[in-house]
Amino acid sequence: MAITLAQVRAFERIARLGSFHAAAQHVGITQPSISHRIQDLEAILGTELFIRNGPRITLTADGHSFLEYADRLLETADEAAVRFKKRNPLLGLLRLGVNESFAHVCLTDLMSHLEQQYPKLMTSVTVGDTGMISGLLNDHQLDIAVISEPGVASHIQRVPIGRNELAWVASSKLKLPSGILTPSDLAQNHVIVSPQTARLHTTMTNWFSLGGRPPSRVSTCNSLSVTLLMIKSGFAIGLVPVRVVAEELARGELVAVPVTVPVEAHRVFLCYQIVEFGPDLEAIVAVTKELISHHQLFR
Repeated sequence: MAITLAQVRAFERIARLGSFHAAAQHVGITQPSISHRIQDLEAILGTELFIRNGPRITLTADGHSFLEYADRLLETADEAAVRFKKRNPLLGLLRLGVNESFAHVCLTDLMSHLEQQYPKLMTSVTVGDTGMISGLLNDHQLDIAVISEPGVASHIQRVPIGRNELAWVASSKLKLPSGILTPSDLAQNHVIVSPQTARLHTTMTNWFSLGGRPPSRVSTCNSLSVTLLMIKSGFAIGLVPVRVVAEELARGELVAVPVTVPVEAHRVFLCYQIVEFGPDLEAIVAVTKELISHHQLFR
């Protein structure tokens, strides 16, 4: 047998009101019914919760201990009911999806804002590529997301928020040919890029196809941070968002490779479940756009 919320609520009302009769009236059931719920609850827990002295009752030691659990269970149940009745993810768990560019530059600031404005809010953050995040949105597993070129269904609203500029970068230690390089020139190098589910991988493949020659060696990595470490070590060259490597370029750790064919920027969208959109989620959309503008993440 499992504990039910009806049993927990019956227990909590008896503990607070001091009698089975008063609790039954408050809950809207008969006294025998509420007594039956407590009997079942005590059987499940294997302990007595009340000391019965005529019409008045007092809590046992275990009863006092269980009251803390009851309060938390009922509070969570009430919060869940309000969250789904109002269709507002900011009243419970906000499921956030972001691409790695946003995660590297803006995510910390967004989380700080959420902490200040919604101190009880819990967040679940998924960092991933276009394919992953689009799939989670379509399956209703995310409430809001920042992604490039999303492939989302009609129940997802897309708000354009800029373009993610891309560039070929390499370690300053790597000896590349001088001058402006063609796709064929770069094809001779070891390339590291996001997996095939990522829009970046498609952009890389299309770019090399313009030169009529695929790269001789391609490695994939699903972590932009690790990809950058390998590029900086000279392991390979990579196609990455310019804003994410701005500091490394300024310090001279990385260099942007001049190329004859410009790399097309990715259109970035802020996506959310239409059914959940309301004033609070609208505020999060607004602050997300403000952070992107403040950090000059997308153009």
